Amino acid sequence: MNKTPRKIRTVSLTTVGCKLNQSETDAIQNKFAENGYSVKPFGEDVDLTIINTCTVTNAADADSRAVIRLARRHAPQARIVVTGCYAQISPAAIEKIPGVDLILGNNEKYSIFDYLDHLENTKPNTPLVRVNNDVACNNDTNQGFIATTSRTRAFLKIQEGCDYFCSYCIVPFARGLPRSRSFKDTLAEAKKLASQGYQEIVLTGVNIGTYSFNEHKPLALTDLLDAMQSINGLKRIRISSLEPNTITTDLLKLMRDSTVICRHLHVPLQSACNKQLRAMNRKYLIEDYQRLLDQIVDILPGSALGTDIIVGFPGETDHDFETTLNFVHSAPFTYLHVFRYSKRDSTASSSLKDRVDPATAKKRSQTLIETGRMHKLGYLKKHMGSLLHVLFDQRKKDQYSGYSTNYIQVLVDSKTDIRKQIRSVRLIGINEKGVGLAELIDIG
Repeated sequence: MNKTPRKIRTVSLTTVGCKLNQSETDAIQNKFAENGYSVKPFGEDVDLTIINTCTVTNAADADSRAVIRLARRHAPQARIVVTGCYAQISPAAIEKIPGVDLILGNNEKYSIFDYLDHLENTKPNTPLVRVNNDVACNNDTNQGFIATTSRTRAFLKIQEGCDYFCSYCIVPFARGLPRSRSFKDTLAEAKKLASQGYQEIVLTGVNIGTYSFNEHKPLALTDLLDAMQSINGLKRIRISSLEPNTITTDLLKLMRDSTVICRHLHVPLQSACNKQLRAMNRKYLIEDYQRLLDQIVDILPGSALGTDIIVGFPGETDHDFETTLNFVHSAPFTYLHVFRYSKRDSTASSSLKDRVDPATAKKRSQTLIETGRMHKLGYLKKHMGSLLHVLFDQRKKDQYSGYSTNYIQVLVDSKTDIRKQIRSVRLIGINEKGVGLAELIDIG
């Protein structure tokens, strides 16, 4: 369908992928609102649609393409801008999708306002592509864009990029080498978020355990967390995924002694087989990971502990998978994220032989997903009857859902709107989806 040039007054944004992507989308959305544009939910007919994409797996690529096509159906006359990791890695593929007007790489996404005149005044023929292949050339990770939205919790980007180069991972090619946000600017944004009523901030980035900034003295993640926990009005700080080799004893003790930092860690495992870990170019062996688990259990007993696992990595034998499965059975995980290996061009693993049959990988994935379900149910059962403090964020009729500090999702019935409130509840049951059922407790 041909589009005619028109003034951009309304905009919608949507995200494919991780919390970091969501944080960046929120920041761009906030800047549009600050500049007087009307921001509409994705799916409405608008003048401009912005899609922040993901490329971590082939499935993420497919999801990104599907969302682009969906945007065109929702708003046939809208200008469509595609940015993010899929745009960074595969702009040529996006160019072939009808209806796309502008493709911005990860370095260029915050420069979108520089292209609004172009979008308003040119007829669509072929999309304009602005993708700098040197993704690490920009050391400013947010360029003054503040991630505030109407959501209950805010995602605060503190770091960008990674230099670990795990053999399966495309992210360093899409995001570049590591660089951290200014300590001062990060704290200033956190304070602004708290002043706007956000009670929980989720720290996001590509590899946030490597956060490091020299501001009169070297400052690390523990310094940032310690400073943030004294921010007036901030009730919770949640840490997103941390690589095992970045978790220190000091960090665990800071979490233990804090009333603000959530007792929730997500620590990717990927495999419990050392042969596989070496092939994946991970920075630890299973013995190192086990020592870390023992330390977490000792310092932070009862904490939520999630992990990522890849099945079907090249060369994974039945014995290798059983090794991982047995380790997971005995580990204190409270939930699992299971991924089937996805070959990504430009990564070291793309040239590996001994491919695992897709049907075998699917079966292994299903086995681990079921194991994860049992871990989650076991964790919920341990907390049956417990008092939890839950930040409620979603409503469906007279039922509200939210998460406790230790990452238990609960549902409660309430005649009054309790969204954006932290309320005390008692866990009384579990539904068929593995979500906790709770009752509100009034504490005088």
